Amino acid sequence: MAQYETIFGKVLLVEDEAAHALLIERGLKSLVSSVTKCASVTDGRKELGAGGFDLIISDLNLPDLCSEEAVQALKECAPKTPLLVLTSSSSLSDGVAAMRAGANDFMVKNFDSSFPDVLNLVLQRLRKAQEAENERAQVMRDRDLLREAIENSNDGLAVVQRDGAVRYSNSGFAQFLVSCGVDSGNVCDIPEGVVIRGAEILPKLKQRLKSLAPGEVWTTELVKSGVDDGEEGAFEVSVSASRDGAATDTLVVWVRDILEKRRREQFQREILSTTTHDLKGPLGAIAVSCDVLLDTPAPDQRAHALLERIATSANSAINLIEEFLSMRRMEEGAFVMHPVTTPLADLVTRVVGSFALTAKTRGMQVLHSIPDRQILGCVDALGFERILTNLVSNAIKFSVSGGRIEVTLERREQGIGLIVCDYGVGMEPGDAQRLFQRYSRLSAHAGVSGSGLGLFIVKCIVNAHGGSIDVTSAIGKGTSFEVFLPDRPPCNERGEVLCLDIR
Repeated sequence: MAQYETIFGKVLLVEDEAAHALLIERGLKSLVSSVTKCASVTDGRKELGAGGFDLIISDLNLPDLCSEEAVQALKECAPKTPLLVLTSSSSLSDGVAAMRAGANDFMVKNFDSSFPDVLNLVLQRLRKAQEAENERAQVMRDRDLLREAIENSNDGLAVVQRDGAVRYSNSGFAQFLVSCGVDSGNVCDIPEGVVIRGAEILPKLKQRLKSLAPGEVWTTELVKSGVDDGEEGAFEVSVSASRDGAATDTLVVWVRDILEKRRREQFQREILSTTTHDLKGPLGAIAVSCDVLLDTPAPDQRAHALLERIATSANSAINLIEEFLSMRRMEEGAFVMHPVTTPLADLVTRVVGSFALTAKTRGMQVLHSIPDRQILGCVDALGFERILTNLVSNAIKFSVSGGRIEVTLERREQGIGLIVCDYGVGMEPGDAQRLFQRYSRLSAHAGVSGSGLGLFIVKCIVNAHGGSIDVTSAIGKGTSFEVFLPDRPPCNERGEVLCLDIR
């Protein structure tokens, strides 16, 4: 007899013909771990009551119950245990009736030399069907858990059509639409007056919904005025398209309320500010004392070297504290810039040119396109330079050798547009949500040097000018940052702009 792999463990065989039971048991040899035999449905139900069986094999006609009734009685005791019916009848209708009553499969008792092989095939089929059912049940459980998690999430999540119509949304997204005055179930119906710079941002949202390519993600920020507590409502909005392109007519829109996050971070910023102020005084005294001692004749060369080392360390710590305090001033709106009408073509050319050597050593090209060399922008020149420097530096860091970075400066209606595009590693939709947070370091970029403050500072400067910065990215295709700076920044009477909003 051929040797087979064990398919099932403990099996209950319900068969009233002793000779048939023996032949079936022989056919099951090496296919199952053990066989428990009984001759009636009543005895079979008693055995099933003790539990622990992986498979039930039953004759269709038994002394106490026959046909569908026998199947139903056994399945009542073990509804999740697969049941195989063995019948002497060659009528297909008998097998179909057994399956309708709850049997998982059936086969004809044909005790010839092929019986073990046929039995092996049927048990293999049963096992595969059981595994598929278990997998389907697990998928359903996972789906229900995911749905519950989505419904209970503080973030808004929705599946929308290309025209903005919502096909599915959780309660968080529904509340977001209501807060924006939308009762139509369409994100494109958000009134422009509800969103700061809505006349610029909302048409861009509609355009992205129509044009976003498979695998791309686009993120922006909507600032909504008029909430009950007197503060502006701020939301990060991310739109992503299916990577495999299977669902080309639908997109996922993710909305996160960042106002509460800012409040939670306020306490940490207060501690940081207090600590840095308290440390600056003692460190400054150490540095000044070292300078005084270094100006006097040292008792020996070693003491002089130690003083120099102390002074250098103290000054390094003071510089680090100054960076933290500068960031703090940005967050508080005490970081002041002075936008003036500035020729930008030469400024862009100079910044891009400063990266030529770095790009060359990495086997890359940094290209720039300025259709109008006379283009003017009302910007703080140092702030604009810092924006471009950070974006180009990041593009080089996250591009592959042999790639290229493209910088475009162009005139827009009521402002200028600055686009920095790379063809590098790209990012996941969830990562795009965290780009502009302080100290944000994506897990995929852990091996790349940086403090995590660059894009935070860029966003501060852009917002101070009353502008916007959007991100479009796709894994393996690259990332594009698009900056808009208006012709009329929100300057005060002294011609200053303050970093007030990004924290």
